[in-house]
Amino acid sequence: MLVPASSASLPAVSTAPSDSGPDTQNFGEQVLKNPFLVQVASALEIDPALTHRTDASLRIWYKKYNAYNKAVAKLTQMKTTNIWTLKDIGCTELINVFAGQSFWHSHISSAFGDIQNHKAMVEWLEQEEDDEEPSDLEVWHLQKSCYTFKDLGLWKKEGTLDKEYQKRLAKGKTKARQTE
Repeated sequence: MLVPASSASLPAVSTAPSDSGPDTQNFGEQVLKNPFLVQVASALEIDPALTHRTDASLRIWYKKYNAYNKAVAKLTQMKTTNIWTLKDIGCTELINVFAGQSFWHSHISSAFGDIQNHKAMVEWLEQEEDDEEPSDLEVWHLQKSCYTFKDLGLWKKEGTLDKEYQKRLAKGKTKARQTE
């Protein structure tokens, strides 16, 4: 449950047009085309790097998913405490800061909506580039240069991307049932 913070702990939001300082120049092209989205992203302190739509990395999309959820919580808090002074924006429209709405609903929310039920995958998604644990082999049971949303869906369904690993796992379960 969201607990409103005191208005002293949140920054005031200006409705003045955003200056095109160095921070705003780092926003993705789609956000830069819409000055209101720049203002929203700035007011909600969204990392400009997460507003680009060209990265196919599951880890980046997971970061975007988490940033969106934090932005929704912050937006709700700011509205509740009457600190939000920009024109109204809903959660659905806020998606436009991170991705197109149809892509968000078809890929992002469906891929990550239940991801908290998969602890190993969450650990893998949250690891930084230089982290070694957990490895691709430990989580996916194979190693690829790039994992897709399709890979993630298959992994969530099967527990692996390696068909041979899956067969060995199934044989082990069958043997374990036979010995019981």
